[in-house]
Amino acid sequence: MPKRFRSTRQVALYALILVMGYWIGVAAFPDAHTDRVEASENTMAPEMSLMKLGGGKVRLSQYRGQWVFLNFWATWCPPCLQEMPDMETFYKKFKEKNMVMLAVSQDKGNPANIASFIKEKGYTFDVFLDPQGSAASMFNVNSIPSTFIINPKGEVVSQANGAREWTDPVIINYFNDLMAENKKK
Repeated sequence: MPKRFRSTRQVALYALILVMGYWIGVAAFPDAHTDRVEASENTMAPEMSLMKLGGGKVRLSQYRGQWVFLNFWATWCPPCLQEMPDMETFYKKFKEKNMVMLAVSQDKGNPANIASFIKEKGYTFDVFLDPQGSAASMFNVNSIPSTFIINPKGEVVSQANGAREWTDPVIINYFNDLMAENKKK
């Protein structure tokens, strides 16, 4: 037992603090380790301009007619980095099904560092810069990673707060069903 614990009362208090911290963390971040993608009311995605890594601006509305996987992330975010390899696999699977992936970096540093990271990891999806968080605030992002799925009409139809295993068969089936349902409309 460390010397800093002088009594049983101190040990009990320390244990209570640890347990309460865990419970508060679970209550504050209930979706932190789930593989669900939450359905959303079909609301129009806000119009915004994004600065592409490497230069050039695009407007979100330019992707109308396509499915958009919009992910807010940062290089300093461990859960973001954890899900990115699955995002790449997901992107390769769905890009032939009329889906684009837009990874919007919340990093405030030198864009060259982001470019190096993307190149080193071999990611092929499009990366955008949002160092002031203006695009993230338009989507009411309060934690990263956060992902929004936008249908070809420009409506947000699903979202995921926290990291996901984008290659999980449940998620893959969900997206296949979502796209098939959209074709029927």
